[in-house]
Amino acid sequence: MTEDQNTTPEWFTRAMAAPRESRFVDVEGCAIHYLRWGDPARPGLLFVPASGAHAHWFAHVAPLFADQFHVVAIDLAGCGDSGRRDAYTQEAMTAEIMAVCENSGMFAAKVPPTLVGHSAGAQFAVRTAMAHDEALLGVIAIDGLRYAELEKDHAIKILNAPRAAPRPARVYAELDEAVARFRLTPAPLIPVGNDYVVNYIARHSFCAVEGGWASKYDMAQGASIGLAFELRDVLKDLKCHAAAIYAEHTHLADETVADRMTELNNGEVPVFVIPGTSHFPAIDSPFAFVAAIKGVVLTWIAADRRSSMNRSAGL
Repeated sequence: MTEDQNTTPEWFTRAMAAPRESRFVDVEGCAIHYLRWGDPARPGLLFVPASGAHAHWFAHVAPLFADQFHVVAIDLAGCGDSGRRDAYTQEAMTAEIMAVCENSGMFAAKVPPTLVGHSAGAQFAVRTAMAHDEALLGVIAIDGLRYAELEKDHAIKILNAPRAAPRPARVYAELDEAVARFRLTPAPLIPVGNDYVVNYIARHSFCAVEGGWASKYDMAQGASIGLAFELRDVLKDLKCHAAAIYAEHTHLADETVADRMTELNNGEVPVFVIPGTSHFPAIDSPFAFVAAIKGVVLTWIAADRRSSMNRSAGL
């Protein structure tokens, strides 16, 4: 980014002003919130945030896709403005993701939707694709699939340890105080910058409660996260398209990731790294993030169209 990291650039202001809709759908007794942009007749992109994240994590980049896609970002149960559950399971998350695809009209479009999951959201998206691959165009895992236990991966120790009971959410007297204390988790390995994006995300991460402001996140949802090594070689087996995109400076991969993940998936799945990015590429490199996803999905659409035309012509 060439702009001053502390100055709100014109593109961000335009993105925030872009038309969008806020909607809810009931999924197994829980109100699931989502945001949507663009024409429902266009191919769908559904963004699945990480555990603890929410739809507004993608609000600054979603309008940059809307010229060619119908874009939706979901609040999974226990996150953002969605309701909470007594227990969080992958089966419920799969139901939530598919219900939002249906409720938003994505299955009515000529091209089936693509799921794009970030971090733990990549696990959720891939598992949803494993259950419903025939209904999807594809799934993209953004910096979320582990393939080895790396020394720099702090989550290995945390996720292998017994899970402690969730702590009560801290209550801040003022929203500005809560926003000032907001931090990206896990801590990025390089400076992220673009404070205007982080500040926007932070302001949508807290809600008014008795005595002040508290995080919208139900920490019990974190029990749904695992190391998920079993997912590292499943992309090749999906009936829909699949891809894995990594950040250069991530805690869960090193310089071998493209070769290793390509090998594990028999060379049948695109795997590549966005240079210069942290674990949060949509924040520190939004234009590269958008270009990478557009390039992958539009290539899938074109390839499928060409294949369909060839079949129609008897080739």
